[in-house]
Amino acid sequence: MARSSIGKTDMEISPGIHMISGQVGTRPLQLFLLAGADRRVLLDTGCAPDPERLVFPYLERLGLRPQQLDLVIVTHPDSDHCGGNSAVNRVSPKTLITCGEADRELVEDPETLWTRRYDSYREPHGLGYGDAIRRWTFEMLGDPQPVDFTWSGGETLRLAPDWHVEIHHTPGHSRGHLSVYDPRSRTVLIGDAVQGALYLDVDGHPALCPTYLHVGSYLATVRYLRALRAETLAGCHWPVKRGEEVDEFLSETAGFVELAQRSVIEELRRRPSGATLRELIEAIGALLGDWPRSADAELMYALAGNVEHLVATGRVRRESGAPFMRYRLESAPTVKGSTS
Repeated sequence: MARSSIGKTDMEISPGIHMISGQVGTRPLQLFLLAGADRRVLLDTGCAPDPERLVFPYLERLGLRPQQLDLVIVTHPDSDHCGGNSAVNRVSPKTLITCGEADRELVEDPETLWTRRYDSYREPHGLGYGDAIRRWTFEMLGDPQPVDFTWSGGETLRLAPDWHVEIHHTPGHSRGHLSVYDPRSRTVLIGDAVQGALYLDVDGHPALCPTYLHVGSYLATVRYLRALRAETLAGCHWPVKRGEEVDEFLSETAGFVELAQRSVIEELRRRPSGATLRELIEAIGALLGDWPRSADAELMYALAGNVEHLVATGRVRRESGAPFMRYRLESAPTVKGSTS
């Protein structure tokens, strides 16, 4: 069960932008409140218990009531980002719940999110979660909650007469992933849009591999965020990055994808008969990061993304196998694109 509490690292990271610190499993969870004179916006609602445990107490410390939240922007459909939506709605029905257009169905319905995101590797690859994790995930996802409207990216939101922020479409971890950019302070709030080379636990130790899904758009998001030239970059599970650290984190993100891609190709080169996704994970997990080896199973997201990108670019052939899909390196590949 996830533990969440008001964290000692709660702070105003930029003028009007507050970081609300908690925990999901062993990892940090950071939610963001943009408190303007005209509007107050919450970026992500955390897991189902987190509005009561984290968000509402933080609002109270600022002299605000939950009913003074005007808007929730969900960066993407994961239990620790949209699970608190229904809890916010119960306490403050007038708070608008919003997300990226391409993620709407998953954000609104826990069953859809489970089937199309968390359980989507079971049938083709024999990879998935057991009943205990399924029960915990649904507890953290809370009740279904309709979305009031969606964003496509490129919109501007007024928070005060002299404060406007921009909504940016930053896909890769999900198809509709959103980030919020504040030109006033040159701060970008990225959710899980880019993930460096690993997730850390609350003590700063390696805990989990990156969990991007779509390689082409994920790397395009890295380039897009770099072009913003932000002074501050804040995600939901990583320490806040400032100055040169921003570009270093973006380079680390791209570097992991390139390492994973090379590792998949080299492993398939050693296997003329091809490999399943499970075999690739077991073979190269230790090459990719120092997180606990029990967490290698979570590489199903990233490595499926890498190998499917190689299929799309002509480097790898996908084969229907018994009982699971196999991948084989093309002997004379036709390269249609690259990861750079």
